[in-house]
Amino acid sequence: MRKVCLIIVDSLRYDTVTLDDIPKNFHFAKCRSLANTTEPSIATILTGKPPELHGIVRLGQANARELLRKHELLPNLFETSFIASPAIIFHEFFTYASQEKYIEEQVVEARKYLDKVEFVCLHCMNCHDLKLNNPELAYKFYEGYEPIPEEIMNWKPPSGLKRPYEDVFRQGDAGWLKALYKACVKEVFKHIREFVELLRGWVVVITGDHGESMRYFHHDGVYEREVFEVPLITSFPLAKEEYFHTEIFDLICTWRIG
Repeated sequence: MRKVCLIIVDSLRYDTVTLDDIPKNFHFAKCRSLANTTEPSIATILTGKPPELHGIVRLGQANARELLRKHELLPNLFETSFIASPAIIFHEFFTYASQEKYIEEQVVEARKYLDKVEFVCLHCMNCHDLKLNNPELAYKFYEGYEPIPEEIMNWKPPSGLKRPYEDVFRQGDAGWLKALYKACVKEVFKHIREFVELLRGWVVVITGDHGESMRYFHHDGVYEREVFEVPLITSFPLAKEEYFHTEIFDLICTWRIG
């Protein structure tokens, strides 16, 4: 049995990832998310079942943990496992867990467990929060001022939650937000490429939980195509050009045995 690392980059759009971003010799396809929020999407990845079957259909669902206990999850397939994620509803299903949000912190923590566990799951929030260690990187992607329409400024998601970068959003420059997002993608993959160098012989799967709207600068309550299109990046060959989140479970099961 081979060890497995699953990396879920929150709010990662398929169309923002290039072949230069992914680790060397990895494989790249499009993947369809079945939800536009985090907890339903990660539950689908971990169970291999769509939201209507695993039952987690929205953020902050009170009975989420109870529902998850009714299903076999990816960490159940391994004797020991580690997750780094702020979505703590998943923590109790792993042997070890931490709440680090950002990839640069998560890989530091994960390295402590590589010899102890058979399954690692990192769920990072850099792209979701527009969190950059090197803000100057965004200037490389800035194409000039682009006003955010008033109807978008006044729009509120169903959850009522503010964007983590609400102050920047209120400045009204869509061009700058797009530049920040693209820079976050580049920075996240820099850390991922460095981390997977440590995972020689591991099965590695990288995906997004959902995408992000470059019109609303949100995803909850947004039904644009790009919100449901994420990348699927693997250390093993892929047989198709397009997958669904529901297929990741079986892909991991197959390749951990190979």
